Amino acid sequence: MPRCARLKVEQGSAFYHLYCRVGGRADEYPLSDDRCRRKMVELFRFFSRIYRCRVAGFCVMGNHYHLVVSFDEYRELTQDELFALASHLYPKTVLEAWLREKWTRFNERIFDVSELMRNLQASFAKWFNQTFARKGRLWGDRFKSTLLEDEKALLDCLLYVELNPVRAGLVQKPEEYQGSSLYYREVADDRWMIPLTKLTGRGKRKDALIDYRARTYYRGNVPSKERQQAIPDRIILEEEAQGFASQGLFRKRLRYYVDGMVVGGEEFVRSHLERLRSSGHYRRRCNPISQAGGLASSLREQRGTA
Repeated sequence: MPRCARLKVEQGSAFYHLYCRVGGRADEYPLSDDRCRRKMVELFRFFSRIYRCRVAGFCVMGNHYHLVVSFDEYRELTQDELFALASHLYPKTVLEAWLREKWTRFNERIFDVSELMRNLQASFAKWFNQTFARKGRLWGDRFKSTLLEDEKALLDCLLYVELNPVRAGLVQKPEEYQGSSLYYREVADDRWMIPLTKLTGRGKRKDALIDYRARTYYRGNVPSKERQQAIPDRIILEEEAQGFASQGLFRKRLRYYVDGMVVGGEEFVRSHLERLRSSGHYRRRCNPISQAGGLASSLREQRGTA
């Protein structure tokens, strides 16, 4: 039996819940490596700048990931717009040789959810194989996509996605999982995502984050199936007492500000790393260490949790 054609919206904007699982045994969790989570989120961020979509939420688990996006309605972009977007993917010399048909096809591609996923998954698989010295196919099957009807369905789906780490028993508070969009919203690294004010209807970001966290906690307090983990009542009461206000990552102790030799942006740290390595004073690492979900980088390995 031929597989079912993927359901896409031909006219108008659309919300999609995208999902894919890696190949291998059921007890293998290759994406649980911190580097894998950060790389996947980096690719979410990168390709959402090229494709005409916005990220609403995501969660990178040990052997699969969820991505929720809103795609814009198709329109013909100007040549300048297309060139600016294509330059993120191809060298200028290649783009200057493109004929009109090639530009038309590129215009169609960046409004196509299947093309987004092709680029996203191929880029991650290439990085993964190079990083871990492996060969062969990474993803177990073609990705799955669910077309979401409206903002209500979108918000319900987002709560489901954010609660994956809680349901799996990895954390008790969803924002503590560093592979989730709620973590990035908690640390205010969400400018590249759909604003929570739009998702919740709240006028201010602070109020929107409180609303979103409260919805997530109350949904997570109730198991959706038998023997599933849930947010304990004790934590719900604690959060209610605090008004579900965001604690923010920087209210926690960040030891890399104490233990780190250099702290700052990745390029800043890399320049000092190269200088120290060339002088023979530092041989420990070849790359900066990402801290706080990518908000900063440091030179010395983190000894504890941030």
